[in-house]
Amino acid sequence: MFRFGALLLACALLEPARGAAREEVVPVVWKTQELRFDYVGFTSKYSCDGLRDKVEGVLLRLGARRDLEVRPFGCSRMGAPESLPSLQIKISTLIPAGQGDAKDALEARWETVSLGGVGKLTSGDCELADQIRTKILPLFTSRNLKSQTDCVPHQLPAGNILLNVDVLVPAKN
Repeated sequence: MFRFGALLLACALLEPARGAAREEVVPVVWKTQELRFDYVGFTSKYSCDGLRDKVEGVLLRLGARRDLEVRPFGCSRMGAPESLPSLQIKISTLIPAGQGDAKDALEARWETVSLGGVGKLTSGDCELADQIRTKILPLFTSRNLKSQTDCVPHQLPAGNILLNVDVLVPAKN
């Protein structure tokens, strides 16, 4: 009887580990979307190319398809910080497949993405991070957003930006 109880206990303890190893697979399709992104910031200024590079990196980390287009426009000072730089963005993002999408559907999984930290958005990008959260993140299927940015105009915040979110990415075959 003791051995049977020990075996049941061992199986119960192993079950969560086996469940955690299984990835939740979601049927998805690509959806093409467009957005005009006007950056408004008081603390940090970007050149049009600098803003494009930052935003393009974020889009790719969030799972946008690699054929994205991010074009600066309304730029008057080539290579210098702009007052109000703007981008025209065309991207394809994953959305859950509908009933009529079966033939085009592919498999995706949830992945946690961190947009803040070394080589990503830093404290100087605080206002940009806020605008990415409100204007760009809604283009993606996401969940479990963890965000902490304490932006005060004309002041660099202390500490790092916290901007973590789960997004759908293509499942590895």
